[in-house]
Amino acid sequence: MVEMMKEVGFDVMTTTLQRMSSLDKFSSVVNSCSVIVGAHGASLTNEVFSGAGAVVVQVVPLGLDWPSTFLFGKPGAEMELEYLEYKIEAKESCLWDKYGENHTDIRDPQSMFAKAYFVSRAIYIDGQNLKINLTRFRDTMIQVKKLIRQKKLVN
Repeated sequence: MVEMMKEVGFDVMTTTLQRMSSLDKFSSVVNSCSVIVGAHGASLTNEVFSGAGAVVVQVVPLGLDWPSTFLFGKPGAEMELEYLEYKIEAKESCLWDKYGENHTDIRDPQSMFAKAYFVSRAIYIDGQNLKINLTRFRDTMIQVKKLIRQKKLVN
């Protein structure tokens, strides 16, 4: 993924807790970025350190459309961030291999959340790993690149 983003023309920085244990340093680094990319989860709350006009790309796992938009997209818009979602296809989830394409967990995740939150959480939040289709994701990053160019022309 990092190599593909570099090919598209991004300077890519990755970080870990061990590298960025200082909140001041970490928030400064995030604020210097024009784009943040991450899968749905607590680490995307770091969008609060982004400068106005930065682009946040959230990789949305299977079954997490509503919480992704509600927890990160709407607040991002209120912080004057540009927000894009890359919604994975079912085949990009480890759940596809585990359950198969005709299983209710694949075809209708929302019905699972309606039945029992904690069971659904175990499946879609705690038990899901992603296998991003880099060809499809590349299209999203090209869209981000165009968005950044447009913003520079306007400003």
